[in-house]
Amino acid sequence: MNVSFPKCNQAGTEFVISTTDDLQEKVNYLSEDFPISIFTQTYHHAARDSTPFHWHNELQLNWVFQGELEYCINGDSLRLSGDKILLVKDHQLHSSRTTGKDACSLCINFSPDIFHPMILKHYIRPFLENESFTSSIQLLNPEQIDILESLFDQTGEPLGYFSVINFLSRIFEELIRSFDEKPEQNDEEEMELLQSLLSFVHNHYQDPLTVRQIAAYGIINKNSCTDLFRKYTRLSPIKYLNKYRLYMAKNLILNTKKPITEISADVGYNQISYFIEQFKGTYGLSPLKYRNLFAGTPLFHKQCTSQSSERTSSLS
Repeated sequence: MNVSFPKCNQAGTEFVISTTDDLQEKVNYLSEDFPISIFTQTYHHAARDSTPFHWHNELQLNWVFQGELEYCINGDSLRLSGDKILLVKDHQLHSSRTTGKDACSLCINFSPDIFHPMILKHYIRPFLENESFTSSIQLLNPEQIDILESLFDQTGEPLGYFSVINFLSRIFEELIRSFDEKPEQNDEEEMELLQSLLSFVHNHYQDPLTVRQIAAYGIINKNSCTDLFRKYTRLSPIKYLNKYRLYMAKNLILNTKKPITEISADVGYNQISYFIEQFKGTYGLSPLKYRNLFAGTPLFHKQCTSQSSERTSSLS
């Protein structure tokens, strides 16, 4: 079953990101000739917008140019705001959410194949093969911020990719020069197991799952299953399951006209009263009030771009 993500805008086209059953994000490139996707993503804090755990074949660069977002990458949490960028390696499980107010981010998904073959062979590929690298935060200077802001209106014209590739090349140059191996690394087998368990939960959240059933799917015991979830998601298996159920319920509330009672049953709740209680505890409103307030809310793309320009003016 596909999962809806917060709304995005790429080259004037509004869309929502989706994932496959194994949590892989489906990336749409601006051009078939250049494996790059550039889009803005908007988060309504009042709506408790968040991006569930997912991964992609591409590397991803994130710049939060309005507000602040909290990212969770392989169990490590970090906060990102306007003076920094986050580079996430391919195939890393990660999620994001707001921290206190609305936020807007610029995302660049790209394949390493965009770089010159010689640079790719001798520098980029060897660096990416280093298992100690999973993500990195780098400070931005004013010139780099100007370049990022110029990407808001990227339309897929070939000439526009010069600035993108040059920018990413500089980022990698700085990263390779300064990178130090982390003393503790996440176990690759653990991450593969976690991804398998999360996929199982995402595909069977409508069923009355138990920790024993989730653990059995991964051929591990209940304690190991609980420890694994808490290590990387900071939630117990059941709390993660309930959080995902409520996330899916939120999407149905916003994007369909189904009755709340039907939605409650669709996402795995047997008692409507308990569903309403859990939903209100997570999103701050009853399901019906949430629908009345947020269903059909327009995208913030133009608003975010405008506010970003105002922020730039204040810096100059």
